[in-house]
Amino acid sequence: MTLQLLLAQAGDGRPVIEMPLPLESLWEAPLPVPLPKPTHLYNLSADPNSLEEQRWALVVPDNERGRRLEAILSPLCKRRAEEQRRSVDIYRAPPGMNEKEARKFLADTMYPTSRSSREHASYVLLAGTPEDLSMELQEELTGEGVTLVGRLPFEREDDYAAYVEKVLTRERDAARPQQARAVFLTAQDMSPPVLSGHRFVVAPAAQRCSEARDKGYFPASSLTVEQLPAGAKEKLLELVRAPEPGLLFTLSHGVGAPTSGWVSPEAQRREQGNMWFGQGTALTADEVRQKEFLPGGIWFYFACFGAGTPTRSVFRPWMEQLVQTSVMSQWVLERVDRSRPLDARPFIAALPQAALANPKGPLAVIGHLDMAWICAFHNPRNGETHTHRLEDVLTTMVEGSRVGLALHSLSRFASKADRELRKYHQETAAAGSSGQSLSGEIDEEQAKERTTERAHLWMERHDLTSYTLLGDPAVRLVDRLSR
Repeated sequence: MTLQLLLAQAGDGRPVIEMPLPLESLWEAPLPVPLPKPTHLYNLSADPNSLEEQRWALVVPDNERGRRLEAILSPLCKRRAEEQRRSVDIYRAPPGMNEKEARKFLADTMYPTSRSSREHASYVLLAGTPEDLSMELQEELTGEGVTLVGRLPFEREDDYAAYVEKVLTRERDAARPQQARAVFLTAQDMSPPVLSGHRFVVAPAAQRCSEARDKGYFPASSLTVEQLPAGAKEKLLELVRAPEPGLLFTLSHGVGAPTSGWVSPEAQRREQGNMWFGQGTALTADEVRQKEFLPGGIWFYFACFGAGTPTRSVFRPWMEQLVQTSVMSQWVLERVDRSRPLDARPFIAALPQAALANPKGPLAVIGHLDMAWICAFHNPRNGETHTHRLEDVLTTMVEGSRVGLALHSLSRFASKADRELRKYHQETAAAGSSGQSLSGEIDEEQAKERTTERAHLWMERHDLTSYTLLGDPAVRLVDRLSR
């Protein structure tokens, strides 16, 4: 019953947290900030895959770069306009908005109550880096999973053009396959977190999907499960060269700061979040930018900082508390802190950027925008697996639904964990205001069980809300579903 972090130091590859943390370390976790409330509801009575019913919109920064991006993305906007049979709404958002400003922008500009909610877009594509369009805007847009948000995060404007051309070429291909292959892969560096990840997440998730495939519920053309030996990067590169669209689920350590820390922000942005294979081997952006790498596919990349790095991790206040209570040593926290942005600016990882910009790369990447733990899919309290959540997400994509709906499945589970967690806190607050004690109503063992359950919900909730979608949320893996 431990907590395991999927983060390895650059260079020597040692796990940043070498000794798994006891689940009891979460008992005093702080009350989470409430999840943003939805600003609107999409058309719940209609097909969620229908852009004609749900609509698609583009958000660009309100500056000269934003106007250039708008022009580059105009062919994609034209394609989405054809699908929804009406023009696409394009919103120009000021860069650098904080939470309050983002909320006001949504209420006044994107989703004003003066417009019918049927005219609000469910699918929203953000075009720009976190400097162009703030992470606070993305968080407010995502809300409770009502808006289906994706981000094109490229720094190079040529990459936007390459991505648009790739998407349009795939969508207009009359011979587009009706099925995709599914690949489950663990980059096994023999560390406890990755060993546990394969045992409790990858293997049972693949088993569930295989059983569902036998029953016709998971319509993949094939299903492959690989536990790669340490350093076996070439095997991954071999698996992703196939021209058939593929759904790739990988679990590995993400590369974090070396022992001495990053030498520059540029080095950190180039390497942090890269896929670690052990034995001094990592998958880098340069290796996925040019050659075939999951062409037309979707990559679920499960690793620390796989999608990017925030300015401040949601887990840090808890870790600070662990240091104060001597559960964690100060030097372990310092090792974690080395991976915070060196220039105090959030950034999107180079690896998924390169994969998306590759003309022979995937259409979308789902990854973690923070540190990644295995708690979202495995309950260390009782050993129960939650891989049905992964099955829901992966099946959504294999069936041919738009990729934004897949991430929506995870958002629903996060909202459920958030509601349950708040019930615990409300019960405690109510008992305190009445002068009563919950522990007086239940025995010591039951009280411990309640505390442990609350602790797991806290970690689960934060882990699930850190997933983000890079790419257009309206793309599909295959064309199986009708439009």
